[in-house]
Amino acid sequence: MAKPDGGGAGGLLLGANLLFHLEAMTFGSADTGRRLGLAVVVFLITLIGGRIIPSFTRNWLAKRTPEHLPAPVGRFDAACLVAGGVALLAWAFHPEGGAVGGLLLVAAVLHAIRLSRWQGGRTGPSPLLLMLHVAYGFVPLGLAANAAAAFGLAAAAVGVHLLGIGAIGGMTVAVMMRASLGHTGRALVAGPALTAAAAMVFLAALVRVCFPELVLAGVSGLWLAALLWVAGFSVFALRIGPYLARTSRKPT
Repeated sequence: MAKPDGGGAGGLLLGANLLFHLEAMTFGSADTGRRLGLAVVVFLITLIGGRIIPSFTRNWLAKRTPEHLPAPVGRFDAACLVAGGVALLAWAFHPEGGAVGGLLLVAAVLHAIRLSRWQGGRTGPSPLLLMLHVAYGFVPLGLAANAAAAFGLAAAAVGVHLLGIGAIGGMTVAVMMRASLGHTGRALVAGPALTAAAAMVFLAALVRVCFPELVLAGVSGLWLAALLWVAGFSVFALRIGPYLARTSRKPT
């Protein structure tokens, strides 16, 4: 499988970073630069995740129940990428209004349909694979939330947190787990600790969005989400760290 060229994305991230500093120096805030940086990373998830998730799922299912495999990459996926890219770019520069809301809503629906074509519901026995589908699921959720915000029906922060914590954070930890296990010659099995780590990252996104005002045992929803995020990545580091510090095993 050909690897996507990261040069264009790197240039966009550089542009977003420059825009961030220019905005901050000129206006004292940098909302557009932040949204643009976030949009670029989310688009990379739709681009690269849209290749690896159905591929990994197909390989896993083919060894068990070869019928009803994930749909192959085709024109529909290309349409999803175009719709998502246009919507994210429009949102980065003008997050409010019916036009951008419509673009975001269309993109959300298309990416939800795209995800449904990958047979994620059949990956329950493999948490390492299922967490990739869950992380991608936060993309249409975040797009839909941003659409609601554009129409004035939700706070702008809701979509940002769903995309930033759920999609980016979740996909990052899920891919790091799989890559670390695979490249150290270990079985592609998450186990209880890594499964819990991913679950805590996903839960952090939901708590941050759904229960920001919650106070539980003196801890606010904001702090609870932060603690879940830190705990999730800490468990990941404690579990995977020793693997990376030792000599790799031969693949079994």
